[in-house]
Amino acid sequence: MPQNLTRRSALSIALAFGFLAAPIAHANAPETLPGATTVDAEGVIELIMNTPDLVILDNRREGDYAAGHIDGAIRLIDDDITGVDVLVAHGVNADTPVLFYCNGLSCGRAAEAAQMAIGWGYSNVYYYALGMSEWNSLGLPVVSH
Repeated sequence: MPQNLTRRSALSIALAFGFLAAPIAHANAPETLPGATTVDAEGVIELIMNTPDLVILDNRREGDYAAGHIDGAIRLIDDDITGVDVLVAHGVNADTPVLFYCNGLSCGRAAEAAQMAIGWGYSNVYYYALGMSEWNSLGLPVVSH
């Protein structure tokens, strides 16, 4: 870093030009959540194969979802989940098996969304903590549109 460019000014430049896309509030997601079953990619595949009424919620931004998501996933960013009625409108009742995922531990949107559902009494919550970072690194299939 040039001497005349301090860390603070570098951060200001990054923010001004949008180089820091993820909100700080969503950083460092937990690996597990009390009240949720944490799954890895193999667990997600098992859920998809064995749970016909599973609802998969992709909690990422539109651009991330459009670039590639798990087949059958419904995009519902965590910021839009303002109450139980939003989950119900997307086919998720209190006992519906529901899988939340995002871009992984550096994202945190799935953790936020799953914690809301758990707080509202949802009992069949699955949390894919490693999310699309693991999914993509394993070369698993995605749907894009």
